[in-house]
Amino acid sequence: MTCVVYVDNTNLIEVVGLKSAIEGSFVNDADVSVTVKDAEGTNVSGQTWPATLTYVTASEGNYRGIIEDDVALTAGTTYYAHIDANAGANRIGHWEFAFVARTRRAT
Repeated sequence: MTCVVYVDNTNLIEVVGLKSAIEGSFVNDADVSVTVKDAEGTNVSGQTWPATLTYVTASEGNYRGIIEDDVALTAGTTYYAHIDANAGANRIGHWEFAFVARTRRAT
């Protein structure tokens, strides 16, 4: 998973194609959330965690949420997004990925 997160910017986070491994079908009815943590496992300040990712209407398992511009990220520092999905009935998921915060620059 590749993710670019810019310091002092509103950032979009997406889960694309959430699927039940047991049923083999897309999950469109889950409670999905994200929490951003630092290397020590502490929630990053500036936003209330977990933040909700909302189902994208008429999609196949796509969810979107916002990492707010007030989140205390430092450029060049590695952070970890912890994503949880719960659709009940043995449809629970958790995964994590690392990202390095960047300063947005004009091209």
